[in-house]
Amino acid sequence: MKFTSAFVVLAAAVASVNADTVGPTAGQDLCCAANQQRAQNNLPALKWVPSIDTAAQRHSEFQQSVGHITHYGNNAKNYDLSDRLLAVGFNYRTAAENVGASFPNVDSVTAAWMKSPGHRAAILASGSTVCGGGLATKGNYYTINFSSSMNPSDVNNFYTLQCSGSKSNGAYTGENPVAHKPQPTPTPPKPQPTPSPPKPPVQPTPAPPKPPVQPTNIGHKPQPTPSVPKPPVQSPSVPQPPVQPPVVPQPPPPGNGKCKLVPKGSIAAGKCKPCKACGPKGSPFRR
Repeated sequence: MKFTSAFVVLAAAVASVNADTVGPTAGQDLCCAANQQRAQNNLPALKWVPSIDTAAQRHSEFQQSVGHITHYGNNAKNYDLSDRLLAVGFNYRTAAENVGASFPNVDSVTAAWMKSPGHRAAILASGSTVCGGGLATKGNYYTINFSSSMNPSDVNNFYTLQCSGSKSNGAYTGENPVAHKPQPTPTPPKPQPTPSPPKPPVQPTPAPPKPPVQPTNIGHKPQPTPSVPKPPVQSPSVPQPPVQPPVVPQPPPPGNGKCKLVPKGSIAAGKCKPCKACGPKGSPFRR
């Protein structure tokens, strides 16, 4: 990576460019990065001049064509920054130039310049009021020119930069046009809650009518409900065995001396003969 700087102090012919707004350019990005460094050192921001952009862009393309950085151009060692500014017709009092190559972006080449005393002095020169720059992308050849105007009336031709860090959002002259004013991001409206449909009024459920209270005869005491006689419980009929009269054993009548009574059915009965003289309660048999 290579870079260098050069300074000139001289006067040149008057030139002016007038426009209301201009879109962003690579030269504006270089000037925005320089203004970041100036702001950190309490220095006023540089304005941008399109004609200085043109001179710087031509020099970047020349460096790309020869393949190395240089402060001279047109293959003449005496063709320097002063000649390039005269060629675009810019009327300047002081001028300085930083160049560099092979840096990947504007921030990296600006950081390298700030670490070099000579390049840092060019960026932070208190006498500088305007700038312009250029970039040849093949090989990343950067050029930035710092200057001050010879004619105070040229201030009407200088552009105010609108920067987001080292990135330009465009430039404008005069009052800040609406097209280049930073517009606040509109806040999306908050979703409004959908109103709930009104609920129908709750109708009270009518209570069922109560039965009329029947007056009682005595002191409003409740009368006992008369009991209904219960039907007799019918048991299933079960056949009962006939009732047998109790057998009362009869004592045998006393013997009459003619026969000896023996129990009926006794084994002795077989040996007895019928007894005609025995009593009615005696055995019909005798021995």
